[in-house]
Amino acid sequence: MKTIIQSKTKTLVISLFLAGALQTSVQAEDGQENAPATTPQPTGPQTLVTINGQDITDLEALAFNALQGGQNRLDSQQAQVQLLNQLVNTTLLAQQAKKTGVDKLPQVLAALKMADIQVLAEAQVNAFFEQSPVTDEEIKAAYDKKYTAQNLQEYKVRHILVKEEKEAQEIIDALSKGEDFAKLAREHSQDASKDAGGELGWVGRSQVVKSFGDAMATLEKGKHSSTPVQTQFGWHVIDVVDIRTQEPPPLEQVKDQFKLQIRQQKLAQMVTELRKSAKIEVEGAQTAPAAAAGKPADSPAQ
Repeated sequence: MKTIIQSKTKTLVISLFLAGALQTSVQAEDGQENAPATTPQPTGPQTLVTINGQDITDLEALAFNALQGGQNRLDSQQAQVQLLNQLVNTTLLAQQAKKTGVDKLPQVLAALKMADIQVLAEAQVNAFFEQSPVTDEEIKAAYDKKYTAQNLQEYKVRHILVKEEKEAQEIIDALSKGEDFAKLAREHSQDASKDAGGELGWVGRSQVVKSFGDAMATLEKGKHSSTPVQTQFGWHVIDVVDIRTQEPPPLEQVKDQFKLQIRQQKLAQMVTELRKSAKIEVEGAQTAPAAAAGKPADSPAQ
């Protein structure tokens, strides 16, 4: 076994070079003006080792490493030999499983089927992104959409939350007469911020529910809402203490984040289309009622 592994190490180095795992160069001999022609590299999968008549190729070795989470970096001869040793041992165990009938156990067959599905699904995802890569234009458009002047505006805000509109209006009337906002918040608010005088800190419109954010954005610095603002949590009296405009991060700094988000959106869209055209039957399941439109709203301070 050791002899086989050592004899195949050079082949493994070549195959890893072909797969992009290593970078090598051919150096001309010292003192020679014309270096001899290099040996053509193999262009297809190359057999690294044969175990009891079963050939294992370079691509299979790389796939084996990937299935283990790519734990071997393969940037040294020692790492390559270690990978090949692991692959030989694993192959021997798999061959033994077939001899003893373990491969016919229901749970093993189920696991093999799911492994096949998983590998094919990941391969399809990779192929999809090769055919539909995220462009710089898409990233810039997403960046511009997020960092608008409106979205960069932040408000230092406080609020009082009550159950009834009438009570909220009475609080607004009290504020108009000069009552202290923090005092009224501690006395009447049903939000956790009451102990801090209703303070929510600095928030943007995207961080609060829509009706709260819309009302907040209409207020000037130092002004409170003149009418109660309703959300799913109750009725709010909103006071804007201060307003500031944040500087957007440089595009290059957040480019990878946007790229990942767009990839996820594209993948989700592809899967949605596949589900629409698929016939999916869940054994024993009843037709579920249509899901309510939209997602559960966040709390005002989220």
